[in-house]
Amino acid sequence: MKLAVYVHVPFCKSKCVYCDFYSVVSEKFDEYFSCLLKEIDLYEEVLRESEIKTAYFGGGTPSVVSPSFLGMVLEKLERVSRGFTPDEITIEVNPESVETEKLKIYKQIGINRISLGVQACDDTVLKNTGRLYNEETLKKKAKIILERFENVNFDFILGLPSETDITLEKNFRFLEEFPPQHVSLYLLEIDEKTKLFDLTTKGLVELPEEGDLERRHDLFVEFLKERGFVRYEISNFAKPEKESLHNIFYWRNENYLGLGVSAGGHIGRLRYVNVSDLKEYEEKITRGELPYEYVHENTEEEEALETVFMGLRIKEGVELNRVRILLPLLEKLQKKYPCYVEVKNGKIFLSEDGMNLSKKILSDLIEWYREGGR
Repeated sequence: MKLAVYVHVPFCKSKCVYCDFYSVVSEKFDEYFSCLLKEIDLYEEVLRESEIKTAYFGGGTPSVVSPSFLGMVLEKLERVSRGFTPDEITIEVNPESVETEKLKIYKQIGINRISLGVQACDDTVLKNTGRLYNEETLKKKAKIILERFENVNFDFILGLPSETDITLEKNFRFLEEFPPQHVSLYLLEIDEKTKLFDLTTKGLVELPEEGDLERRHDLFVEFLKERGFVRYEISNFAKPEKESLHNIFYWRNENYLGLGVSAGGHIGRLRYVNVSDLKEYEEKITRGELPYEYVHENTEEEEALETVFMGLRIKEGVELNRVRILLPLLEKLQKKYPCYVEVKNGKIFLSEDGMNLSKKILSDLIEWYREGGR
């Protein structure tokens, strides 16, 4: 079985106002990584039957920990799995914790892809969102990363507080000066648990108008296309052969193992999410328990729905043979959105305009399924 492995590293130097991922401001690295190694042992049966093709260190901010911890995890996975032949090993980094020596060690332990959290190349936006670097530092760190790695992603978020058209222009100039091989472009979504939700609810922070946000998104997409990036997923753009191999596992609804607090996984039809509390995670691991918060064995129909929901996010779409049980529902979807949902060569997929309308299309898909409209 081919397998992708995600490792959640929850540590951060501070919490950004918009972040809804599980993270902690702590340096208890030894205890946490000791638990991660024990969690790998709990999946020994799965790993003995698996060939690991990609690995991804996400967070949190994985670059705040010593690379030796990451190396321990990779070495353990190699020892336990049937095969460890990753084509891609990614680490997420933030500019303030990027160091030349760390980058050197990353390469030595097998990491070959860097994902840099840019968010915006605008000092005002960075300050108002709690980022710990400025434009000057961002450019300096982007330069040293691009000099050392040939597969680099830059993450951007549109819709952050204080964003203006000037922010967009600065982002474009930054990309022209420091061109990566991959760009992730996300629209801000505010979770109720974030500090930004409280600030906006109290009227202390203003966000861009919806019309401005849509216009800037369209301009950003066009900017990337003009420079040779292919939109292969709703929020992801890559130069040829630089797509994120790890994330494609998710979007194709293939097998992936999630390790660490709050991580999720999908093995066969088993879908799970680990507990989102560091203390509870460590207690469960210490007792020799899989640290599940949620676990469910999908029915054939549920598995097909997940496959469609994820697969419609990517340009290649979904093979209809994998989801025949949902064909009536898919026909209904295509009938309602004939210009946005296409069927060709045995696949169903979203058109370019359909990707821009994906939130509504996928929402309808889920609603009809729950209503029994299949």
